Amino acid sequence: MPETDTLMAVEILFQRSELVVTFLIVLIGIAFGNLTIKGIGFGSSGVLIAAMVAGYFYQFEPISILADLGIVLFLLCVGLEAGPSFFRAFKQHGRRFITNVLVLLAVSGVNTVAIIAVSGVPIGVGLGLFAGSFTSSPALISALQFSPEKEVIFGYGVGYPFGLLGVILFISIAVRVLRGRMEEELKGRSRLHAAIYRLDSPDLHGKLIRDATVFQEHDVAVSGILRDLSVRFASGSTVLQQGDILRLEGLPEDVAAAGAAIGEEVHQAFDEHAELDTRSIVVENTAVVNRSLRDLGLRLRFNVSLTRISRANVEFVPSEDEPLSHGDIVVAVGAPSQLDQLEQFLGQEHRTVQRRVDIGSLAAILFLAFALGGIVLPIPGLGPFSLGIAGGALIAGLIFGHLGRIGNFIGRFPRDATAVLRELGLALFFVQVGLETGQSFVESLDFQAVYYALYAVLFAVVPMAGSFLVGHYLMRIPVSECFGVICGGMTFTPGLDIIRQVDSSERPIVAYSSVYPVALILVIVLVQGMHLALVSLGAGG
Repeated sequence: MPETDTLMAVEILFQRSELVVTFLIVLIGIAFGNLTIKGIGFGSSGVLIAAMVAGYFYQFEPISILADLGIVLFLLCVGLEAGPSFFRAFKQHGRRFITNVLVLLAVSGVNTVAIIAVSGVPIGVGLGLFAGSFTSSPALISALQFSPEKEVIFGYGVGYPFGLLGVILFISIAVRVLRGRMEEELKGRSRLHAAIYRLDSPDLHGKLIRDATVFQEHDVAVSGILRDLSVRFASGSTVLQQGDILRLEGLPEDVAAAGAAIGEEVHQAFDEHAELDTRSIVVENTAVVNRSLRDLGLRLRFNVSLTRISRANVEFVPSEDEPLSHGDIVVAVGAPSQLDQLEQFLGQEHRTVQRRVDIGSLAAILFLAFALGGIVLPIPGLGPFSLGIAGGALIAGLIFGHLGRIGNFIGRFPRDATAVLRELGLALFFVQVGLETGQSFVESLDFQAVYYALYAVLFAVVPMAGSFLVGHYLMRIPVSECFGVICGGMTFTPGLDIIRQVDSSERPIVAYSSVYPVALILVIVLVQGMHLALVSLGAGG
């Protein structure tokens, strides 16, 4: 009898194995997606691939409610993250970068609709090919709301690798062809330079830095002083002493002129003498948003050095004219007490920012998402219209993310928290969709897939070419910034690594991060518009 009880207990345990299978697939898929070749990998789509393999070989049953929950969490977090900068981006970058990304998406929409309509590709497959060619998870989720799931996933699975290949080849070839033009643009820019000099001039001994006219005349900043084997950050009230080792920053010719006036250039490393900390600070104080580093005067005010900024998941070294954006992660170097003051200034808790995810606020946002998604409006000539749970989640996220607070409910959470919720939602959705479509994907593979692969390449390359021609030759956007806009518009981060082989400045990254949140939202709207246009044309029949 005890043996029977033991067997029953094991049997009952494995009758509820769906969640065990789900998270095992998530684990395997994430490990696969993290495998990269020269920085290129499948990323989050690795979970979808793992789920499709599991669905083909083992025919696990999907859990539909997890797919719905995944869609809502993913799009809700997309809206929350884009909300603070989505509407502001049109005002701040509308004349150049946003206009160029709108050209990219417009060309993409016309190109995709034309190819699908002419070729007779089923609408679901065509929209899946588009989402795969753009390597866009939001576009995939949007397409799944209107078209047969199996068709969309098949198109996405075929289009992803070939679209990825097309984007990489296009950017690589274009950068190689235009390398000379990019180098000319780089030479014409004002690039900051740093050099180290010993203070030998007796005229400067005992003077305050702000009273030393040699620095003002040449527009050079003293960013650090090595004295008595320790590094200290300089401010206007720092007293200079003969024998100090000064780090000067400015334009190369200005640094050389100022350095020649104070003494001899030396080649001495500051870092080995420094007793400083490095800290990553999230910009949450809305009083500093959209103000430049020069305007804020952080270096002189807090005696710290800002080494880089992380924005939209990419890092760059900021220039003095670079404005801060809400959610930027600023990496600063300085004494612990100085960094504490800087953290309070940049990241102090504002009334619209929470240091943690507030469960009550999250529940309110979810309630609004489902409420908006459940509204059905009759539209003459088109019939009933509804946002659905996907549209409701996206709109709710944008509203709360933009406003920051509605009543007592907070709409801005730490970036890490929303990133985890977003990736969890996407993984849950991918597992269920992959399990359901894995078998049909393999069965649908035939010679026709060769044509689909070609269409995927065209879906990716034609909009990139159109956007570049308009952006660079008509709007006069520099080459590297133009490609930054293209990568941001296609939410394709690895493309930046190719561009930075020629231009390692912050410019292509700033262009990328300026359009990224806008493109993330607009690509969802674009898929819906393309579906409506294709249905109106009677395509895919």
